Amino acid sequence: MNINFIKDISKGEAKDAFRLAIQSALAGAICYYLMVLLGISERFVGVLSAILVIEPSIGNTFQQAKGRILSTIVGIIIGFVFVALIPWELGVILSLLLSLFIINGIASFRPEWRYGVVAAVALALGSEGDAYDLALNRLLSIGFGVTVGILISLIVWPDTSENRTIRYIRKALKNTCDRFRIEFGNTRDEKNEKTTKVNNNFSTNINQAKNTAESITFNDKKSILQLIESTERLYNSITIIQRVADKSNSNITNGEAGIEKNSEKVTEKACEIIESFSKKEKVTEEDLSKFSELIDTTKSNIQIKVDDKELSLLRNTFMFGLIEIEDSIQQLYKNFKEQ
Repeated sequence: MNINFIKDISKGEAKDAFRLAIQSALAGAICYYLMVLLGISERFVGVLSAILVIEPSIGNTFQQAKGRILSTIVGIIIGFVFVALIPWELGVILSLLLSLFIINGIASFRPEWRYGVVAAVALALGSEGDAYDLALNRLLSIGFGVTVGILISLIVWPDTSENRTIRYIRKALKNTCDRFRIEFGNTRDEKNEKTTKVNNNFSTNINQAKNTAESITFNDKKSILQLIESTERLYNSITIIQRVADKSNSNITNGEAGIEKNSEKVTEKACEIIESFSKKEKVTEEDLSKFSELIDTTKSNIQIKVDDKELSLLRNTFMFGLIEIEDSIQQLYKNFKEQ
C-alpha cells in the first residue's frame, strides 16, 4: 500500500479530516441510540442520513440537508404513486425507471440529490401493501438523521463556510506573494524561473474559496466575494510583470542604481503587505502610505528618458503593473477591514 500521499497532506487538511471523522462518528452513534430509544424504525437510513449530511462547514451541511430531504421527498412521491396505483410488478419497474432517471439526472448538477435514490429504491422494492407506511417511516427517519447531523455540526467543533473561504483566500495570497517575487526576479535575469507550481497552487486555493463561498448561509457573502475578486485582480496584476519578464532579454534596470534599488524596495514592501494579509497580521495605513511613496519614487526614476525604445516600453509596462498591484492592495485592505 502506497502511503506517500500522507506526506502531501497539509495541517489544514488533516484538521478538516479529523473534524469530519469525529462529527460523523458521533452523529452516527447518537442517531442510532436516539432512534432505538424513541422506537423509530428505518434506522439504517436514519444513521446513514446523519453521517452523509455532515460536511466540512456548517453552510455545506445545510446545503446537503436541503438536497437530501428534497430528493427523498421526490423519490418517495414517485415511488409511492407508481407502486400504489399500478399493478405490483409493473409499478415497481416504472417506479425504478422514472425515479432513478429523474433523481440521477438532477444529481449530475446537484450531487447531494443522489441520496434520493435510496428512498425511491427502498420504497419500490418494499412489500405491496405497505407503500404508505414505508414512505412515511423512511421520510421520518431521514429527517431525524439529517436533524441529528446538523446539530452535531453546529455543536461539535463547528466551522463556518465564511471562515473556510477566508482561509483559502489567505493561502491564495501567499501564492500571489511567491509569484510576485519570482516574476520580479525574472525581470532582472535572462533565465526566467518557472511559476507553474505557484500558479497551480493559486488556482486550487482560489477555486476552493469560490466553491466554499457559495455555501455561506447565515452571513452576507457579498464582502467575501469582493475579497476573492480583489485577490484575483492582484494576482492578475502580476501577470503584467510576467509579460515584462518574458519580453526582456536582460535586466530592465539596465544597471541604473536608482531604478534597481527602488524597484527592489517596492517589491519587498508589496510582499510584506501581502504576506501580512495571508498571515492574518495587521496592515496599517502607514504601511500603505510607505508603499505608495515607493511607487511614486520608482515612477519618477523610470520616467527618465532612455534611447532604447524597447527598454523604455518595458519599464513603463513594469510601472503600470506596479500601479495595478498598488490599487489591488488598497482594495484588499478595504475588503479585509470589512470582515
